[in-house]
Amino acid sequence: MKKTITLKSSKSKPLNGIINVPSDKSISIRSLIISSTCLGNTKVFKLLESEDVINTLKVLKNLKIKIIKKNSYYEVFGQGGFFSDPQKILDFGNSGTGVRLMAGLLSTSEVNATLSGDQSLSSRPMKRIVDPLQEMNVSIKHNDGFLPIKVFNNNNQHVPINHTLNVGSAQVKSCILLAALNVKGTTKIVEKIPSRDHTEIMLKFLGANLVKEKNVIKLTSPNFLEPKELRIPGDFSSAAFVIVAVLLSKKSKVKLKDVGLNYYRTGLLDVLKKMNANISIKNRRNFNGEVVGDIEVESSNLVGTVVNKNIVPRLIDEYPILFVAASFASGVSEFYGLNELKVKESNRLASMSNALSKNGVKLKLGHDFIKIFGEKKQEGGNQVETESDHRVAMSMLIFGFFSNKSIVIDEMEMIKTSFPTFKELFQNLGAKIEYFQKL
Repeated sequence: MKKTITLKSSKSKPLNGIINVPSDKSISIRSLIISSTCLGNTKVFKLLESEDVINTLKVLKNLKIKIIKKNSYYEVFGQGGFFSDPQKILDFGNSGTGVRLMAGLLSTSEVNATLSGDQSLSSRPMKRIVDPLQEMNVSIKHNDGFLPIKVFNNNNQHVPINHTLNVGSAQVKSCILLAALNVKGTTKIVEKIPSRDHTEIMLKFLGANLVKEKNVIKLTSPNFLEPKELRIPGDFSSAAFVIVAVLLSKKSKVKLKDVGLNYYRTGLLDVLKKMNANISIKNRRNFNGEVVGDIEVESSNLVGTVVNKNIVPRLIDEYPILFVAASFASGVSEFYGLNELKVKESNRLASMSNALSKNGVKLKLGHDFIKIFGEKKQEGGNQVETESDHRVAMSMLIFGFFSNKSIVIDEMEMIKTSFPTFKELFQNLGAKIEYFQKL
């Protein structure tokens, strides 16, 4: 019988230190994609070398974009939006950001290409990007709303669109904006629910003719993007695991340096402060248009809270670790409007409620809400079925630092998609996390 190496977490000592979390995955992927459309060379400092980012880098190389790794940066040799037909299928692995953004960019770039991904990515909805792209008169085929997606160079006259986004999705918005780079005229997007704006910030920083007024974004093309140096801040979504772990630990204090503080990413801070968290932000400044700062976190006695649907887009990736925080808080926490959690790397509403309840957490699960009845002590001890979801895996490993019995996850490889140094970083802070061999 084949033995599998995975991860196990157990009751931890206090967590203390000054750290840098991994670089931002969302901004790393965008830096490669948008740099490739510049006319000239862009230096990207602190690029995250996780699987999702490297898969996007390989895709760009297959499109004949030259990218070289130097000592302290990656250099992207932009070709002003020109790509060559790839010789093979463009495989994005698990990266929803990579595949949706590149589908937009390539759909108007006069190339023939097939975009694909792993089993998890192939189950995620793609019609939400295909529909607006078809409005732009591109030639595109899809697999009944899923991957693979094929784009064709049929010499169509592409047209700008006025598109209203009913779902708070940065990936759909970014897909349309990148497609619009090659479409003469003004493309307008109306966001009913605002979402993270990394694409808009980077396009403007590199010289795009982009205007944002309240919930309306306008991009007028043609654009000639100028290469500039890009520095990637620390990933707030990775910082979230450290923040919650420190809050739940006794006698703990950690400083996280150079973390991205984009408003549309930091809803977790607002919720945790309502839960009585001791968190402060120091040294605010700017990296290529993005707000960055140092986050100082200390042990706290968390209390339950109510989280309504209006904050969902600012919190979407942090719900799994927030559910862990709620599990150990005093009192009941209620979370509403969680439909979008069902179409992430797994159905995170189902996979997290399953993992928590199997490990002793009392909860009530609804169609798009969850109530968690927090207790200072939780049992643990049952293996976690992660559904191949990196955020479920990491969240439940944090749970294991505080439960009576250890937590073992069924697999660990997918953690590399966003946080390759997860185990080492927590070990260095003082947490008990180790490799575990299971049958």
